[in-house]
Amino acid sequence: VASVELEDLPEYQKFGPLAAMEFQAEIEKRAWEAGGKTQVAPAQRMVDFVEKRVSSSLLGTSYQPGLKSVEMRDVLPDFISERLAMAFKAFGQKMKGYYTNESQLIGLESRTSSPVRIPRDRESFEHIQIKRLYPCGEGAGYAGGIVSAAMDGERCAERLIATYVK
Repeated sequence: VASVELEDLPEYQKFGPLAAMEFQAEIEKRAWEAGGKTQVAPAQRMVDFVEKRVSSSLLGTSYQPGLKSVEMRDVLPDFISERLAMAFKAFGQKMKGYYTNESQLIGLESRTSSPVRIPRDRESFEHIQIKRLYPCGEGAGYAGGIVSAAMDGERCAERLIATYVK
């Protein structure tokens, strides 16, 4: 997983609140095109990805439409590719056996959290225009999974309680 912030997407700012959604659609389209405009997923072995070479063969997978060997850097934006490559190498130094060509990148998961963030005040966590509305969790764009959504909800509840219990 690579974090994508609005600051990473200056060329999409023209889409306003839907900037990240437009970015997501473009990346998904690139993956679809790289797979041959079918349900076949683009794929590349991990070390091959880091070393910028197309894999000569791919590992077996349970993904039924199949895989197509591609240079995943053609699918992913440079900032994501570089972050992933650095992370793979770093994890490989910390966990023996992690950094290997016996692992592969398959397609892309572009939706670990909402691409649209409902704005909220940094201090109160209230919506910037609608008082007593506390956008939180995955759907509001402040979390990317079950645990982080729960933690964000807890923080919002704490702010709400602090507002009314003095």
